[in-house]
Amino acid sequence: MSILAIIQANEQYNKSIESSVQRAKTERKYQEQLQKHWDSNLKNLNSHPLPTGLEIPSIAVPQIDHPAQIARYQGEWGFPGQFPYGLSIYEKSFLITDGIRDHEEPTRIFAGLGTPELTNERFRYIAQCQQSKRLSTAFDTNTLLGRGADNPDYFFDVGEGGVSVTTYQDVQKLYEGFLDTNVSISMTINGPSLWMTAARLQAAKEAGQNLLKVRGTSQTDPCKEDDAQNELLFPLDKSIKLAMDMFEWCAGNVPLYYPINVSGYHIEQKGASPIQQAAFTLANGFVYVEEARQRGMSIDSIGKRLPFFFTSGMDFEYISLLSAVRRFWAVAMRDVFGGDDPSTQKLKAHVQTSGRSLFEREILNNITRTALELFYALLNYPQALHSNSYDEPITTPTENAVRIATDAQAILLEESGGFKDMMGFLSDSSGRMQAYHLVLDGILDYFRQINEMGGALQAKAEGFFRDEIARSSALYDQQVQQGQRRIIAVNRYNEGRVSAREIPRVEISREMKQKRVEDVKRFKSQRDHQKVNDKILKLKEIAGNGGNVFEITMEIVKDVTLDEWTLALQEVFGLYRRKL
Repeated sequence: MSILAIIQANEQYNKSIESSVQRAKTERKYQEQLQKHWDSNLKNLNSHPLPTGLEIPSIAVPQIDHPAQIARYQGEWGFPGQFPYGLSIYEKSFLITDGIRDHEEPTRIFAGLGTPELTNERFRYIAQCQQSKRLSTAFDTNTLLGRGADNPDYFFDVGEGGVSVTTYQDVQKLYEGFLDTNVSISMTINGPSLWMTAARLQAAKEAGQNLLKVRGTSQTDPCKEDDAQNELLFPLDKSIKLAMDMFEWCAGNVPLYYPINVSGYHIEQKGASPIQQAAFTLANGFVYVEEARQRGMSIDSIGKRLPFFFTSGMDFEYISLLSAVRRFWAVAMRDVFGGDDPSTQKLKAHVQTSGRSLFEREILNNITRTALELFYALLNYPQALHSNSYDEPITTPTENAVRIATDAQAILLEESGGFKDMMGFLSDSSGRMQAYHLVLDGILDYFRQINEMGGALQAKAEGFFRDEIARSSALYDQQVQQGQRRIIAVNRYNEGRVSAREIPRVEISREMKQKRVEDVKRFKSQRDHQKVNDKILKLKEIAGNGGNVFEITMEIVKDVTLDEWTLALQEVFGLYRRKL
């Protein structure tokens, strides 16, 4: 595989749409074929009554006056659930008919604060506000960087901005009451994701669950970390190897779990433009596809277990960004990698509203910003959706702010007529088509540049991704400061506006941090130390010999803590050095 092959496949697909449209204008047999296919799709459409008594179809379709329009629609978007999945990867999403929703809502709210016990309480609170139990976990900096909560050098970071986790018992407490197959758990963690995933899976087993039915995802995206977030624990090549160890093991043992989640969100939060986010994230996704293929995995087992994570922001491109990346991915998976199974071609995505678009001044305005970003996201039919809390610019979200963020999704999905009554009511609009092509063309432009540098990994080595993101970040800041990017109450109509000084904040007390330290020390002191040392030695031996590190992590995770696991592997692989 090469980036060039992906470029050529997408260019060829674009030409094939125009060719199909031209044939549909003149060839009678082709016109009949298109019309037959269209009629077949229409025949499967159901209609249902609105609360007002009117009857409408459950899926919006355009008025067609000529088969050439069918050729254009099918090529550009496809019916929901049909290639190239521009509208949706599923035939039906978000619909509520006869008072019944026959699928999970996409809502997945991010939470994590202080201790495992405190975060478990927050999970229980969030679960009350949604139909399905879909959790998303935020970890504190110590956990993200593989440090123990008992490390005195980082005492003040304990539990700040996310939950503190160091031991297997912490994971059990964190997810107590949620370790059943009806709950999908997402963990936003990269460097120590193997340890955290192993602990989460072992906790599920101990709770009596069959790993064949465990659902959820670990964010695990070392390429993104190198581009933006810098929370890798080991050099990039070793981090990719570790991620693929977990990916390969889970494909055979936890088939409903997504161990890698290719993330554009953090790239965008670092400053990337919407098109950079789309292009760099797709490029990273193809890195994992290629790594998995080199291990002998089939394209079907790869494509079905590799989801993505994107931002929905205020910029115009976001009204079609996910639709565009879905089409680009589907074409490559089918025409370059030979993934004929539709499930292999379908890019599944979690979308989060943009934290970067929120501001401290007149902080309640953030509720409106997030609602609009949710609306943009839903136009693209994501599989999971997080709405930021309005107070995130100043604090870990308070309970009140989380409830408003959760309710915002429920209002859009359950109160407003658009999404629950008619799927795709704006999806193929002229404006979305414009944004769709802007993003598709922008992705192709970046892929051509990446190809000229020798591929994604070589482009990263040369600092291309980071430089481009930094350039866009500086431009964004300049536009805000100079008022070219209008931010209401910040750089427009800002006289006499209210600051956020009086807004309640979540405080993680010194006593709470100290209790965390004591809990971890107690866990460590009560273990069989010879047994722990033997397990760490075995971990290092397998890692040094190129064995599957996730498999041994599953074996030792109940006894070896997060920081011990990290230090052992850093002795084998070395440390990640951020490129400057």
